[in-house]
Amino acid sequence: MFLQKVAALLLVCVVATYPHLAMGNTCTEKHKEAILEQCKEFIRHGPPPHPFPRELHGACCKAARDVPQMNMHCVIKLLTPREEKEYSEDKVVQLKHFCQMRQQQHGRVA
Repeated sequence: MFLQKVAALLLVCVVATYPHLAMGNTCTEKHKEAILEQCKEFIRHGPPPHPFPRELHGACCKAARDVPQMNMHCVIKLLTPREEKEYSEDKVVQLKHFCQMRQQQHGRVA
């Protein structure tokens, strides 16, 4: 009985610590690769040609929305050291905010 309680408590701690595992909102290498490919001009270090993607329905915002719950921190965790040198973590996070903001504004207009 004691071992069952300890196991249950341990399970609760794991779920509380790693909610993305329990909720199924983890991203994959495929999500990361899509972000890097479709958004590369916006997320590289240094000034981009345009500060944010221009098209709500463009490939970059679509790739961002395809990530479960638009969890860009998950994408960042998958970056290799080489990719970390090439891409800005802050800009990757900004994709979520930009694509959500544009989606909400677009919904009001339509």
